[in-house]
Amino acid sequence: MSPLPQLFSPLMLGAIELPNRIVSTAHQTTLVDEHLPTDEFVAYHAARARGGTGLIILEATAVHPSGVLTPHTLGGYLPEIVTGYRRVAEEVRPRGTRLFVQLFHGGREVIATPPRPPALAPSAVPSARFRVEPRALQAAEIDDIIAGYGTSAALAAEAGLDGVEISAAHRYLLEQFVDPEVNRRDDDWADGSRFVLEVVRAVRLAAPDLCLGVRLSADSERAASLASLLAGEGVDYLHFALGDSSTYLGSVGIVPPPPLGGDVVADQVAGVVPEPARIVTSRIVDPMHAESLVADGVADAVGMTRALIADPDLPRKAREGRLDELIRCIGCNACIAHYHAGTAIACAVNPRTGRELRLRPAVAEKSPRRLVVAGGGPAGIAAASEAAQAGHDVVLLERTARLGGQLALAGAAPGGERVSNDFLDNAIRQLESVDIRLGVEASRETVWSLEPDAVVVATGARAYLPELELRLAEVVHAWDVIAGHAVTAEEVLVADWGGDPGGLDAAELLAASGKRVTLAVASVAVGELMHQYRRNLYLQRLYRAGVKILHHHQLEGAGDGVARLRNVFAPDLVESVPAGAVVLALGRVPEDELAAELATAGLRFEEAGDCLSPRSLEEAVLEGTLAARRAVA
Repeated sequence: MSPLPQLFSPLMLGAIELPNRIVSTAHQTTLVDEHLPTDEFVAYHAARARGGTGLIILEATAVHPSGVLTPHTLGGYLPEIVTGYRRVAEEVRPRGTRLFVQLFHGGREVIATPPRPPALAPSAVPSARFRVEPRALQAAEIDDIIAGYGTSAALAAEAGLDGVEISAAHRYLLEQFVDPEVNRRDDDWADGSRFVLEVVRAVRLAAPDLCLGVRLSADSERAASLASLLAGEGVDYLHFALGDSSTYLGSVGIVPPPPLGGDVVADQVAGVVPEPARIVTSRIVDPMHAESLVADGVADAVGMTRALIADPDLPRKAREGRLDELIRCIGCNACIAHYHAGTAIACAVNPRTGRELRLRPAVAEKSPRRLVVAGGGPAGIAAASEAAQAGHDVVLLERTARLGGQLALAGAAPGGERVSNDFLDNAIRQLESVDIRLGVEASRETVWSLEPDAVVVATGARAYLPELELRLAEVVHAWDVIAGHAVTAEEVLVADWGGDPGGLDAAELLAASGKRVTLAVASVAVGELMHQYRRNLYLQRLYRAGVKILHHHQLEGAGDGVARLRNVFAPDLVESVPAGAVVLALGRVPEDELAAELATAGLRFEEAGDCLSPRSLEEAVLEGTLAARRAVA
């Protein structure tokens, strides 16, 4: 008997039976060229089907040229899309996985660089987040878009797909029509429900044999009325997610990062109509949690998209009771960050995601080798894990008393706790066969004494300490504050260069301890290298904690109870801020000494992660993986 009987029971959606309740919901991969699927797109979804996913809903696919959200949006209205769909279906359907596509129009939401296309909406109401200024749709254009939904559905049916899902979520076009703030029309389309119903009917008429669902944002003020309207229209299922693409804070719900959990959407759907069948999705990454949502009647099926991005084999492992083998999503938002950057989907904890054609899983080697990994941060952990999976003899040296490096340190702050803990939980499982030696400095002599065939150097980075005149009793680094160093002064200035979250974490912890904190940020925006959804939540917490944020100022010096700051755009402007203590968060520099020592010793080695140049978790894991493969080749 399956350890998760509800999750792995079949489900009827209309006339379509799903083999289980795990859904890979519509999410943008950027594995698209000229609005058509690429070979990488096919391979990406094939991997999730091989892993046992019950239903794959292909990403938001434009029904009309005016509805293309980004240059990498699929064109569901193109005749050529039929061939693209069939290529995916040929890989997915033989595994028993059902295949749908989401039909989409962005309305006033457009993500593009110049020359940008004109944006269309129910009315000429600007959208704040992407700074889009649309014009009002003409009546004939509305008819044309409705026809586009029908055409796109017919092409999906011609390709042999099992169903279509209409996006009425995230304040895109359908929801814009029922939103009085955006729909200010005084013609026949003033009642936005008419547009929604016309779209649903056009799709049903064009593809009567396909399963038909609609996606809604459960946290929208319009969700309940839309759900009732659609239930009366006889759709086969409703799909509840979260978020509003048009606002900074609302957009966080689309792909919510920690510390938000998977119960956020469950709380929102509690009062929504129980019929028809419901798919529920939003950072549900634990199969046990998904099982409880189905067992408790919250959901009929569960969108586990982020979990499947991290581990496409999750369904098979969960069905077989191998939960301890899962590569668990840590909520770092690297996946959505790639979409916003216009680059191919990737995962910080699984470097094979988006690289299914180029980076194959590790296979057991006939002639195992001895590999020493210097450094127990993310790059070192990835290298040791990759080599161990191939059966090599791996020794991992870490000079501190714990694994994780900077990521483990970040776990002491609210913004990094869940990401850190989940990453380290993954690491502990992946390193079971590795000889881990904590508290051991990876010197040339130590490494040489272990007689390795090769070495991976992943020694990380240290804090950058500039030459500044700081005549205060307390000058500490952000890492020390996060690690628990007590600051005695009541007035504290955090000097943050604006890159990694270290300065924000320090400011948040200091404010929580009762200090009066000024966060001086030298970049244009707070946390410029962080993904926007994580940054938005940091800003929410910092403002609520009373942290004063001083934008565009860098630290010049400190003394006599004040810190001197210079405006980065108008350097002639200098400001003094009361400060009994200064906390430095001014970037990192590589710990790269070991590589030079090994080179003189004649040892074969590869480098990975921050010792090459400090960057993010994603680069560390990818480079650690590749370095291990090269080192033992």
